[in-house]
Amino acid sequence: MGSKINRKLLVLSMVFLVTSVFVYTRNDTVPLSKPPIKQFLENIENYKTVRQVQLADNSLEMLKLDDHLYADYEGPNGKVNLYIGYYYTANKAYAAHSPLVCYPSQGWKIEGKPSHHTLNAGDHQIYYDEIITSQTNEKELVLYWYQAHHQTNTQIVQNKIDMGYNKLMNNGEQHAFVRVSVPLDNVEYNLAKQSAINFIEAFYPLFINFVDVGELSVP
Repeated sequence: MGSKINRKLLVLSMVFLVTSVFVYTRNDTVPLSKPPIKQFLENIENYKTVRQVQLADNSLEMLKLDDHLYADYEGPNGKVNLYIGYYYTANKAYAAHSPLVCYPSQGWKIEGKPSHHTLNAGDHQIYYDEIITSQTNEKELVLYWYQAHHQTNTQIVQNKIDMGYNKLMNNGEQHAFVRVSVPLDNVEYNLAKQSAINFIEAFYPLFINFVDVGELSVP
């Protein structure tokens, strides 16, 4: 019995490996014309862009971004920060970095382990992780996820699987890392969490519109 299960697992592993090699070595997709992501998320209902944050040159080099948005918004419940690192092709699947790595490398502490959540934003379901980070006198509530086309997940391995599936099915290769941060300095957790949720519900449909423009396609 055990040997049969082991053989099945081996076959499945080989199929996955062959499919992954096939998907990630295909070079038959090209990006169509796509406007900057800032253009799509400049005007979010009930929110005003108050600052575009400049990424350091070494961060841009490390992240290998095709496009990105890093901005502070002011809304009904105060300040919210949005970062989206965007990639056009699956060959940059390695470039996005988890906050569990990035925050500590920049001197931030992460309190506890990430908690896993699900959110409905319009017709779309978002799977995201939540952490609380702190540095000196600063404290933030951070919600984040990986995006592959319309699919969301919280694990980079699953994101690569989603990208491979989308490429194999000719659904495009675009993918992203999305992070929403809300200050916790003088705000209760429940209010900060609601502020983050409200913001996601407001911006996410616009983000999906951006994803759907200029899809990657086989010539």
